[in-house]
Order: sequence, then C-alpha cells, then structure tokens
Amino acid sequence: MTSRGRTRRLLVDVPAVLVGAALLGLLGGLLWVTLWDPPQGVVQDGSWLFLDFPTIERIFSATGLYVVIGLLGGLLLGVVAAFCCRSPELAVLAAVTVGAALAAWLAHQVGTADSPVNPRLLALVSEEGTRLPGSLETPGRVQYVAWPMGALLGLAMTYLLSGAATAGSAATEVFDRRAPQHPTAHAAPSPSARLERPQE
Repeated sequence: MTSRGRTRRLLVDVPAVLVGAALLGLLGGLLWVTLWDPPQGVVQDGSWLFLDFPTIERIFSATGLYVVIGLLGGLLLGVVAAFCCRSPELAVLAAVTVGAALAAWLAHQVGTADSPVNPRLLALVSEEGTRLPGSLETPGRVQYVAWPMGALLGLAMTYLLSGAATAGSAATEVFDRRAPQHPTAHAAPSPSARLERPQE
C-alpha cells in the first residue's frame, strides 16, 4: 500500500474508532444508571444516613457494575477495531486507547448526570426523617481503568489469534508447495502417432 493509501486508511479508521467508542460510552453510561439500584437513606440532624447495612452495599455495587460494563464495552471496542481497521497496528492501538478513555469519560458523565442528586447536599435543606435516594458515584479514578483495560485486552487477543491463524495457513501453503509430486503415467500415444513411421 502506498503512503497515500495508508493516509486514507488512517483518515477513515481513526475517526470510526473514536465515534464507535463514543457511542459505546453513551450506551454504557445509560446501562449503568439503569441497572443500578440506588441505596435509600434518611435525613437526621441535617445529615444523610443509611437505613441499614445491606443498603451500604449498594454504594459499592455501583463501582462493581461500572467496572463490568467498562470491561465488556472496552473488549467489544478492541475486537471490532482489530477486525475492521486496516491501518498499521500501532495506529489502531493509539486510536483504541484514546477511544477507550473517551468512552470511559462519557459513560461516567452520562451515568452520574442521570443519577439522583447528592443526598448529603439535600439533607442540609430537608426536613427531619425525609427519605432520600443515594447518588451514583465511583471512588477514585476507576472509571478511567476499566474501559482501556478491556479495549487493550480485546485488541491484543484478536491480533494474536488472527496472526496465529494466518501463520498456520501460510505454513500449510508452503508445505504443500514443497511436497514431492508423484510421477504421473505417460499418456498413451494416439493412433495417428503409432501409424507414423520415421522417414528414411
């Protein structure tokens, strides 16, 4: 492929990967906030308190659910990019890494935007005994790890498996070419040839 052809492939593959990653991030954020069950708490002395210990577990389930969605979404992004992109592997790797980071940010923004308001802030202006749902949040920077990890894993696995399959077919083709050819029986002379006599 010429340099112009490679440039055209890059201009097609890189935007396609970024757009696909953005769509996966939006869908992942909507799925995250839809599947999550917010914990319930009650206002007491201007503070928001959990109702019981099982309710506290729902706070940590938000992080676990985000990690699962991020790993699966990133895995899908990496596999599809490896199959569909025809650009150099390093260029695809860079595009997938940036796209996975974009998807992680979008998923977190969409999920937290649709979640209930922070109950600790509402508790300051709410009446005593008011029940408020918890808000969707993740501690630290875990949202920027799950998506890229899944994407790189999917990309690497697809490249390794497709490379092994290509090498296997190439080795089979070389073996077939080097295999000894069995001699074939000489064709019987035609009747006209048998009737011909050498000239004296």
